[in-house]
Amino acid sequence: MDIKTCRYLDGSGNEYILNCERKITFEYNPVKPLYSSSGIYDGGDYVKKEISEQQYIKILSTLKKAVDNRKILINDRVKGSGMIVLQEKNKQEVYILEQGSKEIKSIEKILHDIIQN
Repeated sequence: MDIKTCRYLDGSGNEYILNCERKITFEYNPVKPLYSSSGIYDGGDYVKKEISEQQYIKILSTLKKAVDNRKILINDRVKGSGMIVLQEKNKQEVYILEQGSKEIKSIEKILHDIIQN
């Protein structure tokens, strides 16, 4: 699998993008109140930065581990679920993770650590 871009959307709709076309970049697109279901929720500040290959590998392996656990994959996106989008050159795969799964917690911990550091 030759992944070019990975996207993860958390249960609130915040989007995390990993791009490895030229250099490895991490981007966080938070939901703003205007677009939140409550009209109040704010996902924070936009972040874009380069990350190390080690960080990229850690994120990608955590995403792949979640995708490999077929027990937590669901068919329809619901509030609180996570969504992984893996983009190859000519192919895109989408996986929806069950709300409250330990895989969602693992993915979001790694992503939040990158935002903070």
